[in-house]
Amino acid sequence: MKRFAVFNKKERWGFTFFGRVLILVLFILSGLLYVKCIVPFLSPDEPVGADILVVEGFIPDYAIEEALDIFREGNYRLMIISGKPRVKGAHLSQYRDDGEFTAAYLLKLGLDERFIRVVSITGEVKKDRTYAAALKLKEWLHSNEPQVKSVDLVSIGCHSRRSRYLFQLALGDDMEVGIISIENKGYNPKRWWKSSSGFREVTKETIAWFYARFFFRI
Repeated sequence: MKRFAVFNKKERWGFTFFGRVLILVLFILSGLLYVKCIVPFLSPDEPVGADILVVEGFIPDYAIEEALDIFREGNYRLMIISGKPRVKGAHLSQYRDDGEFTAAYLLKLGLDERFIRVVSITGEVKKDRTYAAALKLKEWLHSNEPQVKSVDLVSIGCHSRRSRYLFQLALGDDMEVGIISIENKGYNPKRWWKSSSGFREVTKETIAWFYARFFFRI
């Protein structure tokens, strides 16, 4: 009659009480490790001593001011502003992309225009804007500075690791890309989970980096 049985009995593996406690402890420790280490991981500061400083044009005013200090103190010979179309206020401003705006602000701060170049994306880019900006930089370097073999990239906070990865991917193995991360003053990086802006920024950049590193395809 077994061939017509509706139910059968099977042996299965399951967690013991100790196993459940162990899983819970590992989960808690992983969470604490993430909270403590994720911001330093996503915000590396590793310049390579290049003589060209590349600045992402979207960074806020205080970061632009810090980038100017970095440029002067680092004895760079050229600052390239990587620009993207502005997503807000373009029709109310003479600056249609953030690269032009950043360059104008640097001029206002006293940087001589002979040290500034703006390399901006043209046209509408709906996805992978950082990578598209890096490709534009590669094109400009090939035409204007073909001898350059390294650049230092300035970004802000948790966006930095992803930016360096995408710029390195676009520029290729023949170009060494350093990264200088300016602290995001919109939240306390040591207590990022205590503010909505910090929680939103860190979790967003964690997901974005994971996507760029493991799922992004050229």
